[in-house]
Amino acid sequence: MFGYRRLRFRRWSAGTLLALVLGAAAWWFSPLEAVLAIRSLSDPAKLATLGKRGANPRVNKLVYWLEMARQKGLGPERAVDLAQLFNGVTGEPARLRREALVRNLTIAERLGLLTPDNLERLRRGNAPTVTRGPYAGETTEVDHIVPVSLAPEVGNELANLELLPKTVNRRKSNRVGERQLSLAEDLHRAGLLGGESWQRVQRAAGR
Repeated sequence: MFGYRRLRFRRWSAGTLLALVLGAAAWWFSPLEAVLAIRSLSDPAKLATLGKRGANPRVNKLVYWLEMARQKGLGPERAVDLAQLFNGVTGEPARLRREALVRNLTIAERLGLLTPDNLERLRRGNAPTVTRGPYAGETTEVDHIVPVSLAPEVGNELANLELLPKTVNRRKSNRVGERQLSLAEDLHRAGLLGGESWQRVQRAAGR
């Protein structure tokens, strides 16, 4: 009897071990981990609790996880859509955030931010270093497309955040051009930018 119980235990242990190995392999080779990370990092409820520029490290981390999703066969647009679905975000806010996140991944590609060293920096939320183009050697910064001085409620809004080389970001300052005005209008229509802030942006643009 004792020997039989030991045998059953060994078979159960082997089966459990196999299930754990297969589960770990599925997790490792699937994009699920990336989608769940994107979900957590883009959760509006969490973003709303962050202080000034609190979302900036999240933008770097999101670029990392979007690249991880892509490497595991899931397109970045789909990865963001799934993450936002989990978060209950739909409609125009979802569209604007998806476009911004995918655009940041494209920027990262063009600036050469997806090297192994840079990916490790991005994973930790740190600024990567540009390796391509005229700004090679500079670190990047997270820019508020619509100036936060005019629209504080979108200071941690992912749809308003964009990676830029440091000198480009510093040169930009708080100027409001057609691009900033257009995005501010979209954010206002999506309910992400208040009426007073929208008016301030229009005045800054000379409207």
